[in-house]
Amino acid sequence: MREIEQIKESIKTGRVPSIYLWYGEDRFLIQEGFQVLKSFYFTMDPSGGGIEVLDPKALSPAEIVERANTMSFFARRLVVVEEATYFQDGQTADLDPFLEYFSDPNPSTCLLFIAESVHRGRKLYKALDRVGEVLEFCAPKRPQEWMAWVQSELKVRGKAMDTQVLSGFIEWVGHHTGVLSQELDKLVVFVGDRTKISMEDVQAISTRTIEASIFSLLDAIAARSSEKAIKTLRDVLREEHPLKVLTLMVRQVRLLLGCDALRKRGGNVNEVPALLGIKPYEAQKIWQQSIKLSTKQLSQSLVECLNTDVALKTGGGDPGLLLEMMIIRFCEGELT
Repeated sequence: MREIEQIKESIKTGRVPSIYLWYGEDRFLIQEGFQVLKSFYFTMDPSGGGIEVLDPKALSPAEIVERANTMSFFARRLVVVEEATYFQDGQTADLDPFLEYFSDPNPSTCLLFIAESVHRGRKLYKALDRVGEVLEFCAPKRPQEWMAWVQSELKVRGKAMDTQVLSGFIEWVGHHTGVLSQELDKLVVFVGDRTKISMEDVQAISTRTIEASIFSLLDAIAARSSEKAIKTLRDVLREEHPLKVLTLMVRQVRLLLGCDALRKRGGNVNEVPALLGIKPYEAQKIWQQSIKLSTKQLSQSLVECLNTDVALKTGGGDPGLLLEMMIIRFCEGELT
């Protein structure tokens, strides 16, 4: 995403910050950024001797600062502090060495902190933000952002997808940058010299997520297609435990009921992520799906899910058959 482009631009212009803080939910994008930055230092020292990765649990802030101040006779240095928790609440370590270092950093060293999360109100964060550069690595949120990200990854690999295939690929594989990247690598090998990737290629080689299968299952139920719904269910059960499938279905029905209630009181799809605690891309999909199902059908479906849950946990019959009977009752339920 744009964070990677910022890192590349810093390298291109020769303005790599002396102090970096990277954090965020998307560990894959952070690792991708780290590879870009490491490549830059490898060009100056192919041995990799100028790159040092430190464990903050094994070293004190004073010892980390000492490493950052170490001079190199041959190249600039990259000192990386992984899993840094200094920028969160509840810290007991003496952080004064960092504050002193920030006021006069070693110009030949890039000190990079990688954290899962930060508290922007902390003194250390504010001090770093004034003199260094902070990058938050966020996964794409809206459908257009996901499509743009996949398109950029395809371009790097010298491949392409039609818009419809691109959308289908994301739905098939799921909304995880690392998984999408791995599946694209598989597709590149699968299609060989062919530039255009088709949906048939995706279905042939890529692993479909259970979440995508549950969406398809509910689409079939909304269309009252017992045959298609049962086929989808059996495909899912070949890969997943019945209880996990049921748990995801219960979650999905509850989210659909939430969207249904929100729409009835005049709400809109933009309110869904905050109210239901889901990502925007998932909210869009569930909102559209909830339009196809009535309140009564959703309520009956939730009751059937809970009854089937009890039967599964008390040995009330073959798990696969119990789920199939539940799906059939879904498809035969009232629409209004």
